[in-house]
Amino acid sequence: MEKVAYGQHLLKALHAGEAQTMVTRPVLQKSEIAVTEVRRDIPENDYTSAVPQESAFLITLNMRDWPKRILWIDDKPVQALPLGAGSSNIFDLRKKYIGYGVSSFHMMSFYVPRGVLAHIAEIDEARDIDEFAHDPCSGIDDPVIRDLGLALYPAFRRPEEANMLFVDHVTTAIAAHVLRTYNPRADRPAATAGELAKWQEARVKDVIAAHLDGNVTIAQLALECGIPLSIFSDAFTSSVGMPPHKWLLERRLEKAMEMMRQTKMSIAQIAMKCGFAGERHLVRVFSRVVGNSPHAWRSARLS
Repeated sequence: MEKVAYGQHLLKALHAGEAQTMVTRPVLQKSEIAVTEVRRDIPENDYTSAVPQESAFLITLNMRDWPKRILWIDDKPVQALPLGAGSSNIFDLRKKYIGYGVSSFHMMSFYVPRGVLAHIAEIDEARDIDEFAHDPCSGIDDPVIRDLGLALYPAFRRPEEANMLFVDHVTTAIAAHVLRTYNPRADRPAATAGELAKWQEARVKDVIAAHLDGNVTIAQLALECGIPLSIFSDAFTSSVGMPPHKWLLERRLEKAMEMMRQTKMSIAQIAMKCGFAGERHLVRVFSRVVGNSPHAWRSARLS
């Protein structure tokens, strides 16, 4: 199996103790972005293995302070500065990275292949990227990466229940953001979001409603509207009053309610039909949003 810089391959390279990964295919199902939570709570005082080299970038968000780093890039020692919690880094994986584990760390790592960035640039009619204007030896304080990463972080507690349209929204937004912000070849300001036209809103809602399993991407929805990928989610939110993943969740709950009223299917069967990971997932979400369990809600309406 080809080594890629996420999941267990990243865990092994960094000699980390824990890793959780979520993978999405954000650009017309052609390639994938992966986000991995990696942590090591006890310093090892040992060299890491080389992070797998490939045509991709790692965008990292540090979840805690990283007071001391020792790093080699392409077998040359470099001065790696301390990193604060909430700071970010961008690593070009064409280069070879080896570290020395003198500090514990905890980070979210977004694996973004160059092909994904090329497709985003094509959709947004922007310039493709060769390298980012960022030195990985020092961190960057980027509130967009930080806020998006922190919004996604709770999903790692139950990754099997994660709303994949939300995961896709966050990972695509981070990729599009770094492409616009750190691309030294960028030659025009980013487009700004307005509202969707009525036909665009109706079309997107139809597509989302037809994919209650969440097997649709932000890129596909933007393509249906013919608007830039980088502004689609903001335009949808401005038009509908909520982001696409929340509108999807509301449709799932509406469908579940309809099936509880009109069929004799079990709650477990309804959960699977409506795109939930299972009965427990439906019960947890339904109870939080509606204020009652599906069983109690159904009984009250059938009595």
